[in-house]
Amino acid sequence: MLLALPLAACGSANPGAGGGDPQRLTVLSERSVDGIGEWRGEARDFPGHPVDPAGVEISVAYPEIEGAASLSEGLAARVDQEVRDFRAGTRDPVRLDIGWELVAAGEGLVGVRLVRTEEDMHGLREGYSTYWYDARSGAVSSSTELLRGQEELGLLNGIAREELADLADVDPNALQPVLRTYDSIGFNAAGDLVVEFDDGHLSPIVDGHVPDSSPGRRAVVVDHDRARPLLSDLGERAREASLADEPDLLPPSAGEAGKDDPSDDPPPGAVTAGDPGVDCQDGVTRCVALTFDDGPVDATPHLLDLLAEEEVSATFFLNGGPALTRPSVLRRAYAEGHEIASHGDEHEHMNTMDAERLPAQTAAVSAMVRRQTGFTVEQFRPPFGATDEAVHEEIAAQGMAEVAWTVDSRDWEGHDRDEIVEHVVAEVEPGAVVLLHDPQPATLAAVPEIIERLRARDYVFVTSGQALGGPEPGRVYPPDWDGDW
Repeated sequence: MLLALPLAACGSANPGAGGGDPQRLTVLSERSVDGIGEWRGEARDFPGHPVDPAGVEISVAYPEIEGAASLSEGLAARVDQEVRDFRAGTRDPVRLDIGWELVAAGEGLVGVRLVRTEEDMHGLREGYSTYWYDARSGAVSSSTELLRGQEELGLLNGIAREELADLADVDPNALQPVLRTYDSIGFNAAGDLVVEFDDGHLSPIVDGHVPDSSPGRRAVVVDHDRARPLLSDLGERAREASLADEPDLLPPSAGEAGKDDPSDDPPPGAVTAGDPGVDCQDGVTRCVALTFDDGPVDATPHLLDLLAEEEVSATFFLNGGPALTRPSVLRRAYAEGHEIASHGDEHEHMNTMDAERLPAQTAAVSAMVRRQTGFTVEQFRPPFGATDEAVHEEIAAQGMAEVAWTVDSRDWEGHDRDEIVEHVVAEVEPGAVVLLHDPQPATLAAVPEIIERLRARDYVFVTSGQALGGPEPGRVYPPDWDGDW
């Protein structure tokens, strides 16, 4: 099947985009092309979500291309997740619209840009995600896979910081080399690399909050000579497909199918927490995990500085309000190799909640984290460690392990720095998971000495997931935890 497309926007959510504007991706036109259809859905087409606020308007569309079933399936899965995360991860959601554009078709590739328009208590904003379908392998790739690897994504992140450094309404430190920040990459009509950032994604934090108003879409253009060393083979083909004089999709013959099998390696921007070379279950390595609850807060960047200086990975169990108000800190922690986990939406006793509140409490932070990083949370710690069978069941239903601690620093009781240090050091044994709180000033003061003294005893600092040997969804750790702290 040969799919022929006139140059200039199929399924355009923004007619006329591209063309001579160097900050716009190329866009192909004429929706009524043979072989291209469209799937449209509304709120009623997305049943079974753990969080389903009443009255939320959902309108979704994405392309269906003859002979490219895996593209439709991949887009459907991504759109479904966007709907789930919007419902669960925003405050007072009102409506979500998802439209689409074709940004390339050729070289056996199709580029599809999804445009999200969402409204919640903070107002209207737009977001963008561009996916690349390879007819040779049938794989649907994220935008970061246009780059050679994580190192090249880091270099691109550095370029973006340079380009945006002088803009008062943009915080360059909000730029982190993670999947969700770089989820819309393509090429303009001149063949230069274009990276676009969601409305508000780069807004600075003011008085502990991201402002309701934002500068809108931001884009960085990298000329091809500078971008070429960063591009993967897929990226080079995507550029050629974006510039094709007569765009078309020519699927391979049966003999060519599978020629470019997709890699099992995580895409650039998907960060592995901790040092994967450490094996806490080998019977020799003395592992300890420092875990921090209740953030991110104003002091969390300082804590991240301390951990970076000591080359220590930790686990952060986040609450909903802080995660929403300091998203750039969340992204930084993830980008620097710390493990991100959930501490529930509101810091309340979940074992005394009405059953109908539990799904929202459990789903919120997971959605927020995915919307900011692309990472799917694997661990949940109920506030206060207060749990029961209903809490166990809800956490398991959402595919997470329930993780408490083995050493309580008791920093939340108001102890000073020295008391926290002495208590932690005295209680730690190999495989320990230590409970700490980054909102506590004495805790941050204690962290350097905790690290120094435990290292002197040959302890290796790991994430809670590593210390526990890879917590399994649906299980509770420690196994005998009963919610009595």
